[in-house]
Amino acid sequence: MMMKIVFLLVSWLLIFTNSRHQFCSEATTSNLEYPYPFMTVDAARAAARTYDYIVVGGGTAGCPLAATLSQYYSVLVLERGDSPYGIRDVEDFRGAPTTNPTVAQPFVSEDGMKLVRARVLGGGSAINSGVYSRASTEYIRKMKWDEKLVNDSYEWVEKLNAFDQQHNLFTFSSSFKNGLLEAGVLPYNGHTFDHLVGTKISGSIFDYNGKRHTAADLLQYANPENIVVLLNATASRILFNLESGKPKASGVEFRSNNDGLIYQISLNQLSTKSEVILSAGTIGSTQLLLLSGIGPKKQLKEMNITVLLDAPSVGKGVQDNPSASFLIDSSIPLEDSFAQVVGILNNSQHYIEGGSFIQQNNATNTQYVGLLMIKLAFPLSRGDLWLKSRDPQDNPFVRYNYYSHSLDLKKCVFGMKVMINLSMSSSIQEYAFIDSGNAKTLRFLGIALPKNQSNDDALAKLCKDSLTSFNHYHGGCQAGLVVDKKYLVKGVDSLRVVDGSTYKNTPGTNPQATTMMLGRYMGILILQEYINTAKY
Repeated sequence: MMMKIVFLLVSWLLIFTNSRHQFCSEATTSNLEYPYPFMTVDAARAAARTYDYIVVGGGTAGCPLAATLSQYYSVLVLERGDSPYGIRDVEDFRGAPTTNPTVAQPFVSEDGMKLVRARVLGGGSAINSGVYSRASTEYIRKMKWDEKLVNDSYEWVEKLNAFDQQHNLFTFSSSFKNGLLEAGVLPYNGHTFDHLVGTKISGSIFDYNGKRHTAADLLQYANPENIVVLLNATASRILFNLESGKPKASGVEFRSNNDGLIYQISLNQLSTKSEVILSAGTIGSTQLLLLSGIGPKKQLKEMNITVLLDAPSVGKGVQDNPSASFLIDSSIPLEDSFAQVVGILNNSQHYIEGGSFIQQNNATNTQYVGLLMIKLAFPLSRGDLWLKSRDPQDNPFVRYNYYSHSLDLKKCVFGMKVMINLSMSSSIQEYAFIDSGNAKTLRFLGIALPKNQSNDDALAKLCKDSLTSFNHYHGGCQAGLVVDKKYLVKGVDSLRVVDGSTYKNTPGTNPQATTMMLGRYMGILILQEYINTAKY
């Protein structure tokens, strides 16, 4: 029974031109839904032409980026997964996308943490728990982004993909909100997409019917005359032109998962603006740079990869925010739900979320489970990513070094004390069982929150024992180290990285809103480099 609950917990934590007509008929042969006429699995046709931009990864950043660039230029999106449309595990909030191997690829970190990475159009937005929350104003200013353009880009995303949940709270969400306020997570900010310290009703990419809207939905904005989205295509390396002395990206080599063949696809060499842009996520983009010979020289030589550029910072500084999750066996019925309420406390150092699900143990035994989850927002512990093999379909090695910095444990202890207060609030105690002596007991499944807050060492041990992940890993191609302020890879031409691998710290309670925004934001900046009068 506990194994089923763990699986459910993991799932909960993560939830045109000629080409337009050329690819239409092919798409209809798939068992999945291909709602865009520019979606295809025909690698030979897609590779038979050149493009102004090749976007590797149709994920949370890649879809809005490609849609924006397609307004003026030809764009190819290479996505290693398939369509998210028509997959119940993705589209219905009751689904379990993180345990569905067609959309999520499992891996285990060198720390022993079981994790998943998306393998589907829409990326992480297709397998996460749905929370939509902007980054803080402080974060945006630290990134030195244009605040007006950031706001405009968020609004562009929100027209299609963000939904107000304030009039649609689930039972446990309502209790969780009240419990946070009782525990002193103040002020109450009502509903807002903005990042505000206190308790708020956040946005969601699940609509009022519980249907998920992934980043793939942002392809509705694309110019169908200028874009091809090639699915089931795993990039193996970036191609470079070395004639000028400085390496210049000229295309991408990939394997079609549909026919098993290897293809090379080129940028439009007649264009001065053509680029390869990596948007394959913190794992995929970093891995692809290494496979292409851009990374620490010693590591590349050990893998028998020709060193194109000795770039020591590639794969360095990766993070997965340490988190803790506690399961409550509820004494009263609850619904399956998704995260709607967020507590932001201690000057944005901790984020708390909650939800509920139904566990059907057998035909006569139904269990109702509440979740309390806390995430350390800005840990100081950092890790490394390096290649396991030269096969792009293999997960690389990654070690996050959770709680290796002593200050992270101290911060976690502070958060645990708030979680204890939350669990003792009258709103959460509503789910307690009453024993024969008429005393209330909150039953935990697995690791329990203690009532005693006096022993910091015991709470530090609890932090380690209850360690889980929100799958908000980031870094590996950090801005300022691997890429410059325009997200161009340092030391080479015509190559950018635009995704969560460029973050030094995760933005906001959940990063997907900002990562979708970043795709749009960078798309506009790239267009502005060449078209001063364009309207987007």
